[in-house]
Amino acid sequence: MATRITITDSGQTQVLNGPLAPDTPDNSLQRITDVYFAKKVVTDDGTRVSFTKIDSAHVQQDQQNQAIPYDSILGKTVYLVIETSNMTDLSIDAVIRPSANTLTNNTDTLQLMRFVSPDRYEAQRLFTVQVGNFDALKNNQGSHTHYGNLQSDHINKAIIKLQLRPDGRAIFDEWTERLAEGVINLEVAVERTDNNPCAYKDGQEEINGAGIFLNDDTGRFRVVNKNIYTIHHGSNTYNTLTVINPDPEKRRRIQKVVNNHSTDIIYFYYDQNDNEHRICSRPKVSVTRKRRVNAVPPLAQRGDLSQTIDFTANRAAGEQIDAHQLLVYTNGTLGDGATDKWYANQPGNVDLVDMDILANDGVGPQIFEAFNYNQNGVIIRYGFQHTRRRSIQPDSFAGFLGSLAQFRQEGHTHYIVSQGFSYSDASCYPSAEHVNGEAGDLNLLTTQENGVNTILSAANFDYENQVILRNILYDFGFESGRSENFSNTSNASTDDDVTTRLPHTTHTATPRHNNHLHVHGFTPISDIYA
Repeated sequence: MATRITITDSGQTQVLNGPLAPDTPDNSLQRITDVYFAKKVVTDDGTRVSFTKIDSAHVQQDQQNQAIPYDSILGKTVYLVIETSNMTDLSIDAVIRPSANTLTNNTDTLQLMRFVSPDRYEAQRLFTVQVGNFDALKNNQGSHTHYGNLQSDHINKAIIKLQLRPDGRAIFDEWTERLAEGVINLEVAVERTDNNPCAYKDGQEEINGAGIFLNDDTGRFRVVNKNIYTIHHGSNTYNTLTVINPDPEKRRRIQKVVNNHSTDIIYFYYDQNDNEHRICSRPKVSVTRKRRVNAVPPLAQRGDLSQTIDFTANRAAGEQIDAHQLLVYTNGTLGDGATDKWYANQPGNVDLVDMDILANDGVGPQIFEAFNYNQNGVIIRYGFQHTRRRSIQPDSFAGFLGSLAQFRQEGHTHYIVSQGFSYSDASCYPSAEHVNGEAGDLNLLTTQENGVNTILSAANFDYENQVILRNILYDFGFESGRSENFSNTSNASTDDDVTTRLPHTTHTATPRHNNHLHVHGFTPISDIYA
């Protein structure tokens, strides 16, 4: 008698005893050879698809090529791939369960969200899938015919697309609270739906019952808590977010998974072919909201002085920073410059992330490179000049990253340089609109493409590409902006020979907006449970 495991209709596994199946020749065994979680890899201009394993034996790397000590994140979309031989068209049952009770307080099988159609994920505990069925690879038009290698390369695979989350926010919060800073290993049990025997891995005989995968040190699937942003290229047909304009079709491009028990944020970008790019990880910091007010309160009403941020060295080195210093008090921030401005605390907090990922400590008027992601055909490069206002809201940062990625993928090689968003305390001397990381200024694009700033009427102003960038920023959520009415007969473009203005902007000449593009009014990003 041999011990075997079977999957019941409830999705649970049960240990039974039963006879071994009779021996059959190896080359005729019906076999489940491997089961693994994977990400999709698309090549040849979107015509070929393959899968890359994501587990402890196939460690992923971050944007700095450092090993990532986990494989996936609660709430993330992944593929579950079941490789077989001699089983085409047969159905397989699969369940996923935690290896310990630190996620759900038990090790019962998990109810997760399965992709069932381009506009729907369904909560399932028992995943039944047919070998050689490719419904999991359908795009938002319900098609996968653009992949020309499905029959040749994947006919012996059963593929499930799912999200590592339950169907309700309350249960998700319970999971994340239990997991906290820990790691949970997920393992998979599979068997034939018809309960007939098959072989598992490199077993030499077909047996009744289930096979267990990802349950030993040859490969574990390690899952953690993080906040997730998923950002889609505008031409990505696997973007299934809400349609906001039917003709031509336009969808929301960004979604997030809010994790209330982590301060880490991972930004993922999905290019035009739906390849996944792990762009960066940033910690979010919660600070008190600010608003610029006209009256500077007397010293006695400002509260205790908690921090002084001095820009003397920066200004002496040639940085055109308006603030001499910031005095952060209990009740607000005093910006000390040509005139004093008070940023009063407001009810509630706002989350900010530091955009200055490379964190160059130098001073001076030069451009300080803040980030340069360059992997697998996606480039996101930006810097800062004449500003230390380098904090932004996490939603807006997702839109900024997506805009720069798509702009570069469309063939534009301009270096994008910012004149700042807000300071780390959410103030923004001397501006009012930049508070709380809500707005930012970008150097105008030039024909030299090197990030050095210009003005709207200069001969080197690159009007056509500036319009393209502004429209992409709009599509990713920056719905409002400020510039000036202008005309320019000295540059190569003829479209700005008569008075015009950059799209999606308001004419604002006090203060002057002829030497930068100001963007704000970012559309809030919906949580996946919204």
